[in-house]
Amino acid sequence: MMMAPKRWFSLPLPQKLKQLLHKVLAFFTRLQWKLTLAYTGFTAATILVLGGAAVGFIWYTTFRSNALPLAIASALQKASPLIAAYLEPEPNLPGLERWLDSVMQDENLIIPLPRDDTAGNSTDTMPAQFGRVVQLAIVNPAGETLAGYPPESVPAGAPFVPAPETAAIFAAAQAGQTEPDQLSMRDSNGDNAAAVPILGQNGQQLGAIYLIAALPIGEMELVQLFFQGTILPAAAGMLVVGVLAGLLFGYLISRGLTRRLKRLALTADGWSQGDFGQLAYDQSGDELGQLARHLNHMAIQLQNLLQTRQELATLEERNRLARDLHDSVKQQVFATAMQIGAAKVLIEQQPDAAKGRILEAEQLIKQSQQELTSLINELRPAALEGKGLAKALQDYAADWSRQTSVSAEVRVRGERPLPLSLEQTLFRVAQEGLANVARHSHASAVEIDLAWEPDGLTLTITDNGQGFNVIEPNGQGVGLKSMNERIAAAGGCLSVKSLPGHGTQITARLANIN
Repeated sequence: MMMAPKRWFSLPLPQKLKQLLHKVLAFFTRLQWKLTLAYTGFTAATILVLGGAAVGFIWYTTFRSNALPLAIASALQKASPLIAAYLEPEPNLPGLERWLDSVMQDENLIIPLPRDDTAGNSTDTMPAQFGRVVQLAIVNPAGETLAGYPPESVPAGAPFVPAPETAAIFAAAQAGQTEPDQLSMRDSNGDNAAAVPILGQNGQQLGAIYLIAALPIGEMELVQLFFQGTILPAAAGMLVVGVLAGLLFGYLISRGLTRRLKRLALTADGWSQGDFGQLAYDQSGDELGQLARHLNHMAIQLQNLLQTRQELATLEERNRLARDLHDSVKQQVFATAMQIGAAKVLIEQQPDAAKGRILEAEQLIKQSQQELTSLINELRPAALEGKGLAKALQDYAADWSRQTSVSAEVRVRGERPLPLSLEQTLFRVAQEGLANVARHSHASAVEIDLAWEPDGLTLTITDNGQGFNVIEPNGQGVGLKSMNERIAAAGGCLSVKSLPGHGTQITARLANIN
C-alpha cells in the first residue's frame, strides 16, 4: 500500500505557530525596530497623557474650580456700562426691557462687549458656554428689580431677594465691590453665580446685576458624551494618526542610525580579518561620527603596529638563521675546507691518508646538507602545506628522525581545529625544540605529545638526552628564549624541566583556544 506524502499542514499547529512567533519576535528584536517601536510607543503615550490631561483640565475647570464664575463676573463688569446707559440721567425702564429681550437668546445671555485692547466696532461676546440663564436681575441701589429673567420669577418693581447662599456676593455688588473673586461663586447645585455693581459715568452706584447660570452640561452627560458622542472617536482618530506618524518618523530616523551602525560593523569585520586598510566613513559631528573617527585612528595605529611587529619578526628570524648557520653549517663548511686542504697536501705522497681526509670532508658535506634541509623546513609554515597541526607535526617528526637518526614518536589526543596563527606558533615551537634536541642533547629518542583539553592545548617534547642546568643554560642560539617569546605572544606559557644526565622536557600550553 502506497503511503500518502506528508504535507506541511500535517505538522502540529502549535509548533508551527511557535516557529512563526519566534521569527516575528526575532525580526522585531533588531535595533531599527526596537527604536521605531519605542518612538511609536512614546508618541502614543504622549498623546494619551496630553489628551487625558486636557480632559482632566476641562472637567476640573468646569465642575470644580471657580474659573467660570470669575469669567462670568468679569464679563458682567464689561456689560455694566451698557446697562448704565439706560439708568442715567433717568431710568429708561422700557428701553432696558427691550435691551434685555434682545440679548436673551434661547435662555442664553449673548452680550456684545467692547474689547479692552482695541477701539472702534471690534467686540467680544459674552459666550453662551457660560450656560443657561437660571435667574437674571437688574436692580437699583434700593434693591428693587428694574428688569429680570424669567419675568414671572423676577417681577419688575418688586424687591429682589437672592438665594441665601449667594446673598454675600449680591451684597458685595450693592456695596460697590469690584474684585471678581468677591463677586462670584459656585452654589450647591453646581450653578455659577455672579453679581457686579452698575456704576455711572462719575462712578456713582446705579444698581447691580445678579446672574445665576447653569452649566451647559453635567458630569454624567460629559461622560456619556465622551463614550457615546464624538469625543472618543475623535480622540481615537488622533491617536491612530499620531501612532502612524510616530511609526513612520521613528522608522526613518532609526533606519539612518542602523545604517551607520552597519557600516561600522562591516568595517570592524574587516579589521577582525586583519584588513586594517578599511576605514569607517562617517562625516557627521555626533557621537557615532566621533566614534568612527576614533576607531579609524585606532585601526591606523594597529596597522602601523602590525607592520612594525612584522619587521621586527623578520629581523629576529634573520638573526636566528644567522646564528644557526654560524653555529652549524659555517663550522661544518670550515671543517670541510680544512679536510680538503689537508688532502691536497697529502694526495701525492700519502694517497691513503688523503683519501681518508676526502671521505671525512664528504661526511661533513652531508651533515651540512642535513642542517640546511632542517633550516629550510623551518621556513615553511604548516598551514602552507594544507595540513592540520597534528599531521604537520607527524610528517615533520618523521623527516627530522630520518635526517638525525633519532627516534621520534608523536602522540595526538582529542584533536580539534585551531586558528591558523596558533597552529603556526606551536609548529615553530616544535621545530625549535627538535632543533635543540639534535644540536645539544645527544638523545636517542624523543616523544612529542599534543593534547587538546576542554580549556586549552598542551604540547610536550621529551628527550632522553644529556640534559642541562635550567638555571644556567649554555646554549648560544635563540633556543628557549625564542620558544618562550612565541608562546607568550600567543597568550600561553612555556615551562622547561631538565637535569644534567636525565634528559629534558619542554611543555608549551595555550588556554582559550576556541
